Amino acid sequence: MRQSFALMGSPERCVHVSDRESDIYELFCLAQDLGTRFLVRVQTNRLAKPPMEAALTDVPHRVFAQLAAIPWAGRHQVTIGDQNENTALLRIKFASVKTLPPVGKQKRYDQQTFVYIHALEVDPPSDREPINWRLVTNLPVSDLAAAIGKLDWYALRWKIEIFHKIMKSGCRAEDARLQTAERLVKLLALIAVVSWRIFWITMSARARPDTRPETRDRSYPRRN
Repeated sequence: MRQSFALMGSPERCVHVSDRESDIYELFCLAQDLGTRFLVRVQTNRLAKPPMEAALTDVPHRVFAQLAAIPWAGRHQVTIGDQNENTALLRIKFASVKTLPPVGKQKRYDQQTFVYIHALEVDPPSDREPINWRLVTNLPVSDLAAAIGKLDWYALRWKIEIFHKIMKSGCRAEDARLQTAERLVKLLALIAVVSWRIFWITMSARARPDTRPETRDRSYPRRN
């Protein structure tokens, strides 16, 4: 995280979009301290401070319960998978929740106020699991349009995975046997450019399959 915004020059320009492996409270606190942003899929039903109107009970209050108590705010269609024609209709809700640190770490970390976004698929097909995303972010989300924007960012992860697959499988980046980090960085920089070209041509062909190849990018050099 520190390395990414060191390259960018300003932490507020960075948004770290991650899957459930990054659902780490310490990471969220670090992002807050560094002044950078994150959007992460949640897998842990964390402790939360009950809202003022909540009834007092001995049962610990949790984030998912607070999300479940609010009404759906609207619907939105997202593109899923690596094919542009695959879409899903999602119901959306969002809420700002005062989130507590894990029990064993409450002396080291403060409570944080995060925005949670819940997206649940409407009428999912029978051949796969329905989409059920819970995202957490420290970006401002004040209305449905802002929540939809964050969902669209997260949905791009399928295309990001394709790009990484091209780098690893197509360009065989993991087969490199370079002995210094400097050489590896230079190789990855070259592979990234090639992978992006392959990715762009692939996505363009899927989006507009009837377009002639030579019109996809006239600036790209070709042999006669």
